[in-house]
Amino acid sequence: MSGADEIRWARRVPQRMIRRLYALDAKGIVDEELIDEVGYAFYARCESIRTVTEASRGRARCPRCGGLIRRVRNRELEMKQRVLECECGWEVTWGDYLKSYQRKQLHGGAAYPLFLEFLDKWPEQRSPRDKLLCIDALVHALHVNVIEAKDAIFARAGAVNVIEGKLSEVVDLLEDLAYSDLSTPGMRESAERWRATREEARQNWLRRQQRPG
Repeated sequence: MSGADEIRWARRVPQRMIRRLYALDAKGIVDEELIDEVGYAFYARCESIRTVTEASRGRARCPRCGGLIRRVRNRELEMKQRVLECECGWEVTWGDYLKSYQRKQLHGGAAYPLFLEFLDKWPEQRSPRDKLLCIDALVHALHVNVIEAKDAIFARAGAVNVIEGKLSEVVDLLEDLAYSDLSTPGMRESAERWRATREEARQNWLRRQQRPG
């Protein structure tokens, strides 16, 4: 088995699970098993995002023992040929490590703090309500790109990194989630804030396009 064969990343959560979670909540049904299933799936995915993001910054983790492997930049050798080597004996080229996560929405990018926040908060939640609200905060997290002070021009759904589907498909899912008077208090309000922030960002972008020069 090569070192690359030992690399495993948590998959994004299926949309059907998210849709079911919100549909049950809108009916006033508390499915603790489903809440935990979704929450821990998000947690595993966020852990993978953290591992990939830190590796891209030169702090890779060994998938075998969890040890820290620091990439040393060497101009005399192409970076993709550099070998990541752990004290436990695991090794892989940086090129193969990079290939294992490319095009899988695993790099946190500028939205990285959103996923770190979930990793910090999820283990602290005890009641089904608190767990649901923690999940909902991640589902409706928006990364707002800022070009000038207080001038958001684009709001991107952070959920695309943790929920299966293209960005447009994930946005459609979030727009279509079920709510009712029986929904957990705070869930509907979160969706309304999400829509308002997206609209504000869109309007800011439009205004910026209309500026001369």
